[in-house]
Amino acid sequence: MITYRQILDTDLPRNRASLLRLIRLNADNHITRKAYTNLRTLRSERLAKEGNVIWTAWDGQQLVGMIFCERFGNRTSLAVVRRSHRSQGIGKALLQRAVGSMGRFYAEVATDNIASMKVLFGMGMVAYDVFPRRGKWILRVRNSFAGIKEQ
Repeated sequence: MITYRQILDTDLPRNRASLLRLIRLNADNHITRKAYTNLRTLRSERLAKEGNVIWTAWDGQQLVGMIFCERFGNRTSLAVVRRSHRSQGIGKALLQRAVGSMGRFYAEVATDNIASMKVLFGMGMVAYDVFPRRGKWILRVRNSFAGIKEQ
């Protein structure tokens, strides 16, 4: 059974190495070096600030997924699920928890990252910009900001 836990500022030092290892072994070249570095250098007290969140998924004692958002995803948004646990709804569950924690959410996703786009658009995210980066097309997406009137 998969369980979900939010990593709080006090939890980060003892969990950081496991989070970084999960990314290194399972990111399939979809996580930017900048996003990885932002997590690697994240100061614990930043997690106590609004718009910064880490949620994890566990299968018993094994870390099988995580999502990290910084500044509501405007600075960093990354999610990784262990290959052996994909297609089980873990990515969607992590994203739901992150958005629920923050209220608003932004992300950039490469158009060749089909799995992430399926999760994002399946949850009702909307694309609001597209641009090229290092030979790939990147979409900027956001949630609908439930509770906020859009013009």
